[in-house]
Amino acid sequence: MQIIDQTIQNVFQTTQYSLTKLDKGISNHNYLLCVDQKKYIVRAPKSEHSALHLQFEKEKEVLLHVKDLDVETLYFDTINGIKITSYVPNVSEFHESADPKKYAKAALLLKKLHTKNVQVSFSFDPFFKLEQYKNAIKSPIIHFDQEEKILNAVKEIYTPDTLCHNDVVQGNILFSPQREYLIDWEYGAMNDRRFDIASFFSENQIMDPEARSQFYEAYHLPISNTKVCLFEAMADILWGYWANMLYEKRKELIYKQIATEKMEHYHHFSLHSLSSLIHTL
Repeated sequence: MQIIDQTIQNVFQTTQYSLTKLDKGISNHNYLLCVDQKKYIVRAPKSEHSALHLQFEKEKEVLLHVKDLDVETLYFDTINGIKITSYVPNVSEFHESADPKKYAKAALLLKKLHTKNVQVSFSFDPFFKLEQYKNAIKSPIIHFDQEEKILNAVKEIYTPDTLCHNDVVQGNILFSPQREYLIDWEYGAMNDRRFDIASFFSENQIMDPEARSQFYEAYHLPISNTKVCLFEAMADILWGYWANMLYEKRKELIYKQIATEKMEHYHHFSLHSLSSLIHTL
């Protein structure tokens, strides 16, 4: 907390403020900051954040390209990872929204990102990340049938030519009465756009055919659902091991829950969706 207080005092040149911890965020702590009757959000990394192998300088570079999608960033300390953003009132996260068109709105956010035609010099390599996560695990609590076969099939079609978000969890898609936001760009980098779409489906447990159809209709770019399903199976594997790793390091039950959910989604939905394809691999 000391570094957070020092940052706030340096940025706002005051010691008169309130800071309230929010029940938001998986890899970071989030706080509501009130200064001079104005509100802000403060993001600060949790312990063992270095295990994620993220570089805040890269996130800051991505933020330059996605200002039209993100909440306004007012301050970013790329050494300590502390970020201060504007506060947006009356927002709901993706899972909280009752908007019947929320799948289409999420699709339009991703489409706007994926059609920016922006290049950065770094990529999010899911295969390399997967090896990092698996190598850091001493005691696996999950397993994925036919893992190698799925990963090899994805490698054959993998095309990292698009700036992607790479972490499309429910808390990173926000709805306000005025507009929608895509926030938290820690993993932002070049990747295959099908990874973003698959991660959106996987992370948000979107298995309803009508919901997925609403997404595809709004995204409205040529894309193979079968290939997205391959990436979805890979996303289950990747984020399952990510959660397993963090559960070992932080001993927080949320990570054990996420790991288990990824394994269950993989076996009960992803593999089932690919059943006819797997026999040909």
